[in-house]
Amino acid sequence: MNPHLELLLSPVSAGALAPAHRADLEKSGITEASRFIQGIRSVPPSDFDRLLGFPVPAAVTSLLLFPYPDPTGGYFDMFQVKLFPSVIDAAGHMMKYLQPKGSTPQLYFVRSAVPLVMDPATPLYLIEGPKKAIAAAQLGLAAVGFAGIHGWHVRGSRELLADFDTVPLDDRVVELVPDGDAATNPDVARGAAAFGEALLARGASARLLVLPVAA
Repeated sequence: MNPHLELLLSPVSAGALAPAHRADLEKSGITEASRFIQGIRSVPPSDFDRLLGFPVPAAVTSLLLFPYPDPTGGYFDMFQVKLFPSVIDAAGHMMKYLQPKGSTPQLYFVRSAVPLVMDPATPLYLIEGPKKAIAAAQLGLAAVGFAGIHGWHVRGSRELLADFDTVPLDDRVVELVPDGDAATNPDVARGAAAFGEALLARGASARLLVLPVAA
């Protein structure tokens, strides 16, 4: 594991949470119990660049770490950080999250939901974004997160991530929940359709669930 990530995930840093980060999680409905069990915490400014492996934009004043839990215990090397504030990249796109240099997509497992996720008789909810996945799991759903509408496959492939090999899919009802702009953003709509096709190819009974865009 990335030694900087390992240190941040040690018990020494378990309670580290900036007030703005706490407010952000509370706004998303994330409980303190969920935050703690998922390992979510603030990143000290001295660790920004070392953690990610590249310089963080100078306008960013703080980072909120979302480590990716391994459903068998511990954490994956993959993680995301939320930027405070969000910044505009060179292509004019809003950047809200970053992930480590050279990383590939992985599924975001919510520890409390793992038993339901592994139960083929329980409908599975694949939800775009770690925070939304946690909020859904708090409601008792078998929720798994994915990062971005193309976060279900590696670049150059349309096969499901290897993480899906541990999740029962055959003959299972799967609710695919992308961000709300799937109804208005053609790229998101195409990505969601391709994701659904890949799930169908693995034997799942996949359905697209489009949430309303927040006002």
